[in-house]
Amino acid sequence: MTLLFLMLVVVAMPWLSYVSFRNIHALEEAGPDFKISKRSVYIQSITMQAGLCIVAYFTARSENLEIKLISPFSFNAVLAGVLFLAAALGFAGFAQKNKQNKESTLRHILPENNTDRLFWIAAVMIAAFCEEYIYRGVLYQVLLPLTNQSLILSALISAVVFGFGHGTQGEKAIMQIIPFALGFHLIVYLSDSLLIAMIVHFIYNTSVEILFGKKIRSSQE
Repeated sequence: MTLLFLMLVVVAMPWLSYVSFRNIHALEEAGPDFKISKRSVYIQSITMQAGLCIVAYFTARSENLEIKLISPFSFNAVLAGVLFLAAALGFAGFAQKNKQNKESTLRHILPENNTDRLFWIAAVMIAAFCEEYIYRGVLYQVLLPLTNQSLILSALISAVVFGFGHGTQGEKAIMQIIPFALGFHLIVYLSDSLLIAMIVHFIYNTSVEILFGKKIRSSQE
């Protein structure tokens, strides 16, 4: 089960993201007015995340991993979460203002109407839970014995894998997401659980759509 999990997370997900990125840009070159069924994208994302999360769960059971979802909120952990969220949103605003990463396909993912937003929120909620469980929980702990119990190296490898798993958004996005992932690892380390990281992850993703969604869709067209 562990080998299957590693193959899916380390190989399959980055490869599928890369293929999706290439396909979207191929469609853009074929015609500027093409539209992606965003609802289908959200449903596909929910299905893939849930399926991978199930594999991660059984991997954790087979390896006897202790994945802490909830622990008492410490002041340092909450403060780290708040500061990280503020810094992440500040960077997102700066990147949008300076029109960085024009290759990003994010405009094809963000919702445009209220019906899509319902599916978007569901997808973001599932992603926040599953990605923290998969990458900051199971993958991180699976990597520990492989890195001679190195907390930093395990977190770094997990963050890189997480970044490449978001290759659908483009190469520059991968390099931007890796530091974000390390920030989530720090929150998990300080809180000794995944819950605060999950909450921050969800708030960040929804806030990007609320604060910058319209600009992202218009500026990248």
